[in-house]
Amino acid sequence: MSREERRAYQRMTRKQDPYALPSSGPARARLQRQERIKARRAATSAPPGTITRRFLAWAIGGGALVGLTAFSLAWPSGMPFAGYVGGGVAVAWMLAAFGLRALAGRNAARR
Repeated sequence: MSREERRAYQRMTRKQDPYALPSSGPARARLQRQERIKARRAATSAPPGTITRRFLAWAIGGGALVGLTAFSLAWPSGMPFAGYVGGGVAVAWMLAAFGLRALAGRNAARR
């Protein structure tokens, strides 16, 4: 948007409240639909700290990726050491992920 177009737009919308709720039919319907979707997501979402498929995929995939990266970086020092480093970093990733998940569950239980 050019400067001239922006100024023209500001002149058109000068007296309008930017935080006003939509008053037209389609805009109100869209707002209600979004609120229904948000309420449905909140009702079906798992409570914090639970082990879900998405979390398992994130933890295992992240562990594999980080372990492979560590294995690749440690490769010049020799094979057994590189394997130990890669495996150790992957296990550390998994322990950190499950530890953070457990802390999230504990903090959610306190509230």
